[in-house]
Amino acid sequence: MSSNIHGINSFNNNNNRNNENNQNFRPAMLMSSDESLGNIREESFPHFLKSMCCPHFTFKSIIFWVSLIDIIVYIITLCFGIQKSATELLAPTYNTLDKFGMKIPSKIHSGQIHRLILFGILHANLIHICMNLFSQIIIGSVYEYHVGLLNAGLVYLLSNIGGGIFSCLISDSPGVGASVAIFGILGAYISFNLINWNYLDRIMGPMNKFCNLLFMIMIVFINISYGFNNSMIDNWGHLGGLLFGFFLGFVFVKVYDENDGVLFNSKIWRTIGIIISIVLFVCFSICFFVLRHPH
Repeated sequence: MSSNIHGINSFNNNNNRNNENNQNFRPAMLMSSDESLGNIREESFPHFLKSMCCPHFTFKSIIFWVSLIDIIVYIITLCFGIQKSATELLAPTYNTLDKFGMKIPSKIHSGQIHRLILFGILHANLIHICMNLFSQIIIGSVYEYHVGLLNAGLVYLLSNIGGGIFSCLISDSPGVGASVAIFGILGAYISFNLINWNYLDRIMGPMNKFCNLLFMIMIVFINISYGFNNSMIDNWGHLGGLLFGFFLGFVFVKVYDENDGVLFNSKIWRTIGIIISIVLFVCFSICFFVLRHPH
């Protein structure tokens, strides 16, 4: 939640204009407020669940189409073979994931760059894809609501690539899953909140905005902590996606004016985000493709 200070120089002159802006802009939180839930008695359970978890998720959302692609690709990989395992539920075989573009550092280093994109739409088993779909629908739809379809899609894609390179730089372990891109979206949403911090204070209230930010930080802390204790989780990919997403969030952020809430693009934040994102990408790429030789 980021910093934009909302100052009121003349309450009487700005009150009507602020009310109009507030009607158009409803700040979304990862956990919906009571206002967004409507009358529970008049709602079906699916509608209530959507209102509570992802009120801005629609069929026109980029997150919907990305999720649909994830599901279709997962079903196709299962058609090529399912592992016989007591611990993996409906898991595609290793060879199938390899053919479809699993992240394997040695093969990426040898020129198979497409794996830096494709690994993000592959999943290891049913639980894996369900958890990632749940996370990206909730977090992604909220972020997309604030910055728009195209911007959210670019953050998702670039975070996936950047996080993949960072993971390859640190570890030789193969990996699949949308979680790298999801961490990128989460990082971008954190930077959005920080840049608009003071403006959201007026719109959401200090307690709501603080709880929203704390909730995001807890998600990061719990997942990263768990990842370091589980060798099957690509924690370096998560950290890389989070890092790239945070600074990509500067590039695509929508800043709300401190006086009247009018939306504008900040050249300062965008410039900072572009410079840092390019520097990180170039440095990590050089280190991986030139200095490192994965096994």
